[in-house]
Amino acid sequence: TKNSNNEGGSTLSLEMEYEPQSPLAVLATPILTVDNALALKVFLPSVLLESSTSTTTPNAPLDKFRRLMGTLYGIAGLAHAYDLIFGGSQLLVAAGAPPFEALPLQGQALAVLWCLVGPLSFIKSRIGGNIADLGLIIYGLVEVAGAGALRLGYGAGDLDPLVNAIAVQGIVGLSWFY
Repeated sequence: TKNSNNEGGSTLSLEMEYEPQSPLAVLATPILTVDNALALKVFLPSVLLESSTSTTTPNAPLDKFRRLMGTLYGIAGLAHAYDLIFGGSQLLVAAGAPPFEALPLQGQALAVLWCLVGPLSFIKSRIGGNIADLGLIIYGLVEVAGAGALRLGYGAGDLDPLVNAIAVQGIVGLSWFY
């Protein structure tokens, strides 16, 4: 669509629905809402605005993208950890898996790894370059592998975790090339 300055642009609308299933999950709702609002209304627009202005180095837009995604993955890892510990594992349950505490030891280890690679990605994004890329790739691989394990072990549930993880990581990958 055209923006008010008659310059080319795009409009993107994303929605998230979250229906808490336990009293503890009700407490997670504000955190998830703030996380999504920051990501979509603050971080993403600021990076898009900065990337549309001139930069001093050819890699500056890519470095900004790496920092943005590292920040978002860091926040996601912390939000997922909060959900696992205090929120009744709403994301796992929606994907058809049992809550974190009812998972087998291997499942719990994978869920903890998933939470830890978010902050790891954040740290690596502050180093920059290929190290930042590695952090983003590791997060994506752990998320897709975990979603695949959920789907194999428990089916698709209310949402198909593997399709969703591949879609999200596909968008991130395409954005990296853009």
